[in-house]
Amino acid sequence: MITASVLAGGLAGCTASASIDRTVSSSAFATTVADALEREVGTRPDVDCGDDAIPVVDRSEVHCDVNTPGYDVVYDSVSVISTDGGDDYSVAVEVDSEPKE
Repeated sequence: MITASVLAGGLAGCTASASIDRTVSSSAFATTVADALEREVGTRPDVDCGDDAIPVVDRSEVHCDVNTPGYDVVYDSVSVISTDGGDDYSVAVEVDSEPKE
């Protein structure tokens, strides 16, 4: 289980690519967030970033739900997008220390 103490306050990063219109699907973004967190804590979480395409804008924040597979505890995460305007972007992910209610 990924515990709040492991996720809280930790930042994880990952690089990916956006489409020509500077958006990425929510599922692709969730994969990028999961990749970053897995590298940070060693366990791959389930990540849900909703259904809408995500605009790739430098310094924008995206909230996603994060939980460990097999557990019912869900945490909010904030991913800050970094991009130089090209096709690639990276995210820095921080997960709340307290579960969502």
